[in-house]
Amino acid sequence: MTPWLALVNPYAAQGRRATPRVEAALQKRGISGDVLEVDGIATLKDTVAMAASAERNRFVAVGGDGTVNAVLNALLEHEWQEPPILGVLPAGTGCDLLRTFGIGNRIESAADSLAGETTYPVDVGLAIGEWGRRFFLNVSSAGATAAAALASIRLPGWLGTLRYVGGVAGSLPRFRRCDISLEAGGRSFTGESLAVVFANGQFFGGGFNIAPRASMVDQLLDVQVITARKREVGRLMSKARGGHHLSDRAVRRFVASEVRLETDEPWPVETDGEPIGTTPVLLRTQAGRIRLKI
Repeated sequence: MTPWLALVNPYAAQGRRATPRVEAALQKRGISGDVLEVDGIATLKDTVAMAASAERNRFVAVGGDGTVNAVLNALLEHEWQEPPILGVLPAGTGCDLLRTFGIGNRIESAADSLAGETTYPVDVGLAIGEWGRRFFLNVSSAGATAAAALASIRLPGWLGTLRYVGGVAGSLPRFRRCDISLEAGGRSFTGESLAVVFANGQFFGGGFNIAPRASMVDQLLDVQVITARKREVGRLMSKARGGHHLSDRAVRRFVASEVRLETDEPWPVETDGEPIGTTPVLLRTQAGRIRLKI
C-alpha cells in the first residue's frame, strides 16, 4: 500500500498553518504519508503527474471544497488502472463535502477516516460549456447561487461559513432573473427562474442542506430549479439550512444523469464553489471515477 500524498493548499483559510497539523495527525495515527504545500494549479498538476507516473494513487486534499475540486480535476487528467483514492482534510473556510458523511470540520477528527483500507467508489459530475470541461464532486449551480459563490470568494476568510451568506447579500440585489430552458432525464422546464442547482452531494454554501435526498452512488444529479422572487430568498434559505425547502412552491426538483440548461441571458456557473464560466451548460454523471476515503 503506497503512502498518502497530502496536498496542502497554502491559500486556504488555514494556509500553511495546516501543514504541521496534518503531519502531526498522520504521525499520531501511524499513517504513512508525505505532506506537500502546492502553490498554484500548475504546481498541483505537475505534482499529481509525477505521482501518477510513480504509480502512487492515494491522495489527500487539504483545504476547502475548492481545493478538493482542484485536486479532483488534476487526478482525472490521467488514466488510472483503478480509480484513484481521495481523502479530504478540511483546512478551508468550510468543507461541505464532508458534511454529507457526518465528518467534522477539523483536521484531526477527519484524519481518522484515512486509517484502514475501506474506500467508497462515488460518482463524479462533469460540467461542459463553451469554456471547456470541469469535474465536480459535491455541487454545481448556475444563476444567483453561482453569483453568490463568486461574491463570497472576495470576502475575508475570517467570516468562515458566513462568507456565502455575505455573498448572497452582496450579489442578489444586482442579479437578474431570466427565462431558462432545462432538460433533465426526459423531463423539461421552461420559465423565469433565479437559480438551478445540480447536486451530487447534499450540502453547499457553508452548511445549507440543499439536496437532502442526493446520493453520490446512484449515477444521478439532484437538480433543483429555484423560481423564487428575490424577496422570497430569505425564507427559502432559512428552509434550506435544514433541508426543508423541497416542498416549497418556489422549488422544482428533478433527478437525471444528464442535464442541459440554457438561459436567455448568460448566467454564471460554478462547481464546488469555484466560478468556471457562463451558461449554456451540459452536466453529466460518471460512475465510480473516484474512490473516497471517508
